[in-house]
Amino acid sequence: ALYMHNQMTIPLGLVGTHLWPFKGAIDYITNELNNDDISKIVETWLSAKVAYSTKNKESKMYYLANASGSPPQEAVKLHSWPKSESISDSKTSAGMDRTDDIKKGIYQVLKIGTEIKGNHNIKTAIVSNLPAYRHGDDYVLPFENMLWGTETDVVALEGFTGIKRADLRNVFDYLITLENPVLRDLVL
Repeated sequence: ALYMHNQMTIPLGLVGTHLWPFKGAIDYITNELNNDDISKIVETWLSAKVAYSTKNKESKMYYLANASGSPPQEAVKLHSWPKSESISDSKTSAGMDRTDDIKKGIYQVLKIGTEIKGNHNIKTAIVSNLPAYRHGDDYVLPFENMLWGTETDVVALEGFTGIKRADLRNVFDYLITLENPVLRDLVL
């Protein structure tokens, strides 16, 4: 089963059965008898998202979603967590909030973009389950509408030197996430 952090589980069926684990999860989610449970699971997710996004250390959900920093007092009192230790936050940010992954993603779309620059049928995308809730303004937004070209694109334009709009590319064409995606002129 899939444990959902609100003391609930979603049955997934037997390992190795046809379409495991997806069929069990889909059957559970689409069964109207489970609507109340699904609503509770979504509420738990939303409270974890808010606690993570706002860095609300008063919420126990912050530690579920963030897994970094000093543990809550409850962990210190009840479980004798050592006072001088904290939970590492170098690799535990959710989704795109890992700044090293954002930087690597932007580098990759630029690298791929240089290799496919002349082919406008190929697009670049950064894909993540979650957007950069806390680091988006600093690490993603500045690149969202940025255009780039190479020195070979520079031409004389009516007394000026520049790059034609048709020869410029977006840093990334798409940012595909479960929330707040950037889907430039994408027709689904």
